[in-house]
This record gives sequence, C-alpha cells and structure tokens, in this order.
Amino acid sequence: MAYKCPVCIKVSTTTLDLARHMIGRGDKEHRDWIASKGFKYSELLTMQLSSFGGEGYRAISEVLERETKMK
Repeated sequence: MAYKCPVCIKVSTTTLDLARHMIGRGDKEHRDWIASKGFKYSELLTMQLSSFGGEGYRAISEVLERETKMK
C-alpha cells in the first residue's frame, strides 16, 4: 500500500512514515493541512518531545490512513 502526501509529491509506504514527513517538514503548507484536520502543529511537536513512543506521529497517521491511500 502507498500513501501520498496531500500537500506535496512525497509517497510513503506507511502512514507513520508520512506523518514523520508532515511534521518534519514544518513549512506553512504542511502546517496548514495539519491545522485543517483539527490538530495544532505545536501540540504535535510537544507530544513528540514529551512522550516516548511517537504519540504525535500516531495521532496524525490515523487521519492520513483514511485520506491519503493510493490505488
């Protein structure tokens, strides 16, 4: 299964990898997409820094799972 970034041309094999990309890019377009899904970029970063286990990545990867599947 492949997942395509809804903002740019990045294609990932897992939603967790795509979530890392989305948070890692941090540019305005990616932050705006994250905000449009009800998340705050700063809160996702805080979750990543303050907890063990990638909670910020997992939170957004669930949305990416539903919305970015490629055929």
